Amino acid sequence: MPTEDRRAELAQKALDTYARQIVTQPRWRTARRLHDVSECEIVDLITDLLLLARLRGHDPATIVGKAERHVYAETGHHYGP
Repeated sequence: MPTEDRRAELAQKALDTYARQIVTQPRWRTARRLHDVSECEIVDLITDLLLLARLRGHDPATIVGKAERHVYAETGHHYGP
């Protein structure tokens, strides 16, 4: 299994590719450096992945719950309320 750093690197590549494909203006007008990403862009990508999952017959809420449990299992840290 890839390390946390390797998985974050792969996620960054996916996010960079996604950001390059967006045809609308970025929400933030400041100049962007490589790998400089806003929380908004991460949420947009996750939202689009959940929409894809729904279209493929999966329950987005179930996926989010599983992802939260995976983050906890891998980091030992609970996020949110």
